[in-house]
Amino acid sequence: MQNLAVSRDGTLRSIPTSAAALNQFFLVNGLGLVFLNLLTFGYNLSASSLLNALSNAVSLLLITYSIYVVLAAREDCGFYKIILVLACVFAGASFLANAGISAIADTLKYLSIYTFYIAGRSAPGRSRPAERWCIFALAAMPLIFMLIGKTKVYDYNDVFAYFPNTNTAALYFSALFFSLSQRFGNKVLVLQFVNAALMNRIGPALATILAIGMWSIFPLRRQVFVALFILGIACFLAYTLGSFDRLLTGLNSIALIWSLGPSTVARMSFGELVQLTGTTDVSAFFRIVHWTNIWELYSTQGLGVLLFGYGAGQTALVAYTPLPPHNDYLRVLAEFGLLSFLVFVSFVISIATSIKLPAAKIIFTVLLIYFFSENLIDNFTSMALFFSYAGRFTSGRSSRSG
Repeated sequence: MQNLAVSRDGTLRSIPTSAAALNQFFLVNGLGLVFLNLLTFGYNLSASSLLNALSNAVSLLLITYSIYVVLAAREDCGFYKIILVLACVFAGASFLANAGISAIADTLKYLSIYTFYIAGRSAPGRSRPAERWCIFALAAMPLIFMLIGKTKVYDYNDVFAYFPNTNTAALYFSALFFSLSQRFGNKVLVLQFVNAALMNRIGPALATILAIGMWSIFPLRRQVFVALFILGIACFLAYTLGSFDRLLTGLNSIALIWSLGPSTVARMSFGELVQLTGTTDVSAFFRIVHWTNIWELYSTQGLGVLLFGYGAGQTALVAYTPLPPHNDYLRVLAEFGLLSFLVFVSFVISIATSIKLPAAKIIFTVLLIYFFSENLIDNFTSMALFFSYAGRFTSGRSSRSG
């Protein structure tokens, strides 16, 4: 099947369908994510199981389309196709080793980050206006949702629009800023700090500061010392205003866990923890104890589990708390095994060191830092944006016109 395109001299010429798929990947992906979020919007307003099923179907179609683009790619992706093959082989081995219990959806979401990346790397050119309008629409939808009503899906305090919590929302907007970084440059870093402030999340702000420091401090220049001085003043003011109170509480919690031992803390009730620490913010307790519990489950089950994990999506069923690990590195290690973990870490480090756009490099590094404390792979739209645009930003063709 052929498609028609207008050449520079004004004549029509035919192009292969596979080439058309490469050229249109970001537009199709963007439109698909807009439609997916519209369905999510409706699902949260109505709690309709039909809309939820349709949103899952759209996610599957987008993954399938990214696979098609990967298969159509002909150049500049050899190393990453090997990475994808290894990821599929080891995830498949994990699925077989844990046959009957591994969650297919979790396996697909994990593998899709590789296919979205390679598809994005294969698609040429800069962003087009239609793509940017898709990003703007994705930014507007949760804000519009907040004006219309409340979600009927989530029933707890830390909900933002149709996202289950403000950490997820902060990640979502970070993905949007990352997608626009080729167009807007360092302005997206300002938006990233605004994002962290509005969500009242110290984590994204600290991760952004750390990422800026990682990629900016060397080689040492006069501007670096000026920036560090300004940052020091800003941190002092933030400390004075109490912005670091939650961080300090978390550090105190970690010190207390270290002194008592995670197994002792794990046996304590929420009320006992509140009485012990004098605060109801025990998220740091929860994470450290949960991580320790998951590590013990993973590391004591024998060679098979060490290599291939105990099954995708199983942490919530086998750990003492029915939740994912709140650490995606640990999640890949425990659920998919050591071999998948090594592939995953090599993959994301390779991307971070290959991105040339300074703002994009910083925000992608924020994602890698945030992987340590949140469940981010579950967030389909954010992962699709992060990894498809990371593919574009590391491609040699990214500087060419679209």
